[in-house]
Amino acid sequence: MIVLGTYRAGSSPLHRLPALAKVLGLIAWGIVTMIFTDPVTSLGIAAAAVLLLISVLPPLWPTVKGMAFIVIVAALAAAYQVYRGDFTMGIDIAADLVGLFSVSIAVTTSTPMGELLDLAAAAFRPFRKVIPPAIPGLMFAIMIRAIPEVATIMRQSRDAAKARGVQRSPQALMIPTATRTVGFALDLGAALHARGIGDEATEDAVPARRTRLPKPKPTQ
Repeated sequence: MIVLGTYRAGSSPLHRLPALAKVLGLIAWGIVTMIFTDPVTSLGIAAAAVLLLISVLPPLWPTVKGMAFIVIVAALAAAYQVYRGDFTMGIDIAADLVGLFSVSIAVTTSTPMGELLDLAAAAFRPFRKVIPPAIPGLMFAIMIRAIPEVATIMRQSRDAAKARGVQRSPQALMIPTATRTVGFALDLGAALHARGIGDEATEDAVPARRTRLPKPKPTQ
C-alpha cells in the first residue's frame, strides 16, 4: 500500500536539494505564511506550493485523497471565520493550511527516508548528554512505519464492521482499532527489546561519571 508522502525517485529541482535545505525551506515557508496575512498573497503562496507538489510527481491517488481531506478541513476553518465575520482571515487560514500541507508532502516525497533519519539524528547530536543521537532517528522511523500499519488496522476494522452490518456504530470501529493498535505497539516494543536496539542506541551517549565511595575504615 502506497502511503501519502512516500518517497518517489525523480529528477526535479527539489529532488536534487539536500535534506537540510528542504527542511529549512519548509520552516521558512511556514514563517512566511504566518507573516503575510493578505488573502491575495496567501492564495499566491498556496498556488506556488501546489505547483511545487505537482513538480515532484507524488503518488496520484494517495495525494488526491490527502489533498481532498485537507481542503475540507481548510473549508471548515474558513467557514468558521466567515461566520465570525472575518472573511479575510478565513481565506488566509484556508490558503495557509493547503500551502503548508502541499510543501510538507513535496519534501517527504522528494527526500529518501534514510536522509531524513540521518538529519534527525544529527540535529539531536548536540544534546547527546541527555538524548542519545540514535534515539530520535529510531523514533522517527517507528512513527513513519506505524502510520500505514494503523491505517491498515482501521481499514480492516471498518470492513469487519461492515460485514457485521454495524458500520454506523463508532464503537464497532474504534474499539477494535484501538485494541489492535495497542497490540501492535506492544509487539513492536518487544521486538525492539529482543534485538537490543534500545541498548545499542545508548552507546552513543556520553557515559555518566561514576562516583567512588570511600572504603570504610576498619574498626579497632
